[in-house]
Amino acid sequence: MTVDVQVLALGALVAIGMLVFVVWVIDMRGRQVARLRRAYNDLVVQVENVLTAQQQLLADTSHELRTPLTTVRGNLDLLEVERELPPAERAEVLAETREEVDRMARLIRDLLLLAESGSGELQLERVPIRLDQLARDVIGRLPGGERITLEAEPVMVHGDDDRLRQLVGNLVQNALRHASDRPGAVTVSVRRRPPQALLEVEDDGPGVPPDALERVFDRFYRVDRGRSRAHGGSGLGLAIVRHVAEEHGGRAWAENRTDGSGARFSVSLPAEPSWVSPTPSPSGRGLG
Repeated sequence: MTVDVQVLALGALVAIGMLVFVVWVIDMRGRQVARLRRAYNDLVVQVENVLTAQQQLLADTSHELRTPLTTVRGNLDLLEVERELPPAERAEVLAETREEVDRMARLIRDLLLLAESGSGELQLERVPIRLDQLARDVIGRLPGGERITLEAEPVMVHGDDDRLRQLVGNLVQNALRHASDRPGAVTVSVRRRPPQALLEVEDDGPGVPPDALERVFDRFYRVDRGRSRAHGGSGLGLAIVRHVAEEHGGRAWAENRTDGSGARFSVSLPAEPSWVSPTPSPSGRGLG
């Protein structure tokens, strides 16, 4: 009888062990299935987001090209019908047509730049660059320079000269479009913020709605679509700023000024260590 009880107990233990093992297997498989399901769902969401972004990009690009194409077509029709236009009017029509063609060329160029950046194919020729001098040079070449104040500390970064010029130019032109006409309405500053170089562009415009501060760097996003288009904005300038900053190991962000008198767009870039070190560099370059 004792033997029978032991056998039964042993059998019960074996059965319990098998049951625990089966439950463990089912649980593990269930977890694996759950993980696979989550991974699949995440993949579906990512694919849907990519497709949605592509569709939105195509729609936005078509929308942006429609206006200049319509203008060009209308002007060509006018020149064809009104063959005896006065020279002044003909020159005006041709100038408007040329502006719209240039606008489309800029749009296509910017789209290609963003595509190269997004695919990792953007080629940067990194060289030592004085960011303060580059900003001064870019501002000096822009129309409306009397409305810009530059406050710059000497600082060196490693980057692509053309791309950084485009970054600075896009930020300043964006500020000019929204600032008032008074002298000093736009302030550009270049400062050392170890280990970074900080570029800030402020304007005295209406500022950016809080819910749009993150979206202003999206492609084709405009806080005021009609006003930006009327002033020549393609909606790609700030997107290029963000991509160029990130390609240089930096970042870009937007905020409203604390006094409520406009917006501030900032870009931080890795600085040459000897230019942001608290002690003079081995070459004897100080920070003053």
